[in-house]
Amino acid sequence: MSGKRSCRFSTSGTERSRWTCRASAAPATWRGSMTRHVEQCIDAAGLDDVILVGHSFSGRIAMTVAADRPAWLRALVLIAPSPPGPQSIDEEEHRFQLDFDFSEAQARQFIDGASEVSLPPALYQQAVEDAINANPAAWRAWPTTTYAEDWRQRVDRLPYPAWVLVGDRDPSLPPNTQRAEVMPHLPQGKLEVFPGYAHLLPMEMPETLAERLNAIAAEMP
Repeated sequence: MSGKRSCRFSTSGTERSRWTCRASAAPATWRGSMTRHVEQCIDAAGLDDVILVGHSFSGRIAMTVAADRPAWLRALVLIAPSPPGPQSIDEEEHRFQLDFDFSEAQARQFIDGASEVSLPPALYQQAVEDAINANPAAWRAWPTTTYAEDWRQRVDRLPYPAWVLVGDRDPSLPPNTQRAEVMPHLPQGKLEVFPGYAHLLPMEMPETLAERLNAIAAEMP
């Protein structure tokens, strides 16, 4: 979330909450809870001029927030977002996610499969540890039910300037998927493709991404 006139926030925290939310929460309520959490955080901060940024699953959350038409929202930046409708997952990847055992070996396989470039060692290790320490109930919810949820009717066509940033090597949500399943919901949207990168753009190209986000903020009136 970027509050242009007030302050700036790190914007990818919702993605981590997908994996670490309370095991007692019912899977069907997680997306609604995360949507409300984002809205409540922005309201509590008193921001009134917000560019909402989401990566992967939190990109889908950003779209459900935008569907509520909050008065403070000015634009969206969606980084390799999951679409509002059911997400296609190939059979091998689906089985891997269902059978994930939270071991270091599988965590490394998961991170390696989502990135095209080598991550800095400390960042790579942090990503691996995040996967190892994920909440099992939250992790299982994605390949069991959440990936297949259909929120297209609620999201509909969002009346905001929007940028969709995606790597051309993204194995799960490539540019063609973004064009077909995300861009129709963003009539003011622009798709930007970054050659040589996969799904973990905030980790794979942090400086380039930060520069692009700052440029987008500068473009806003």
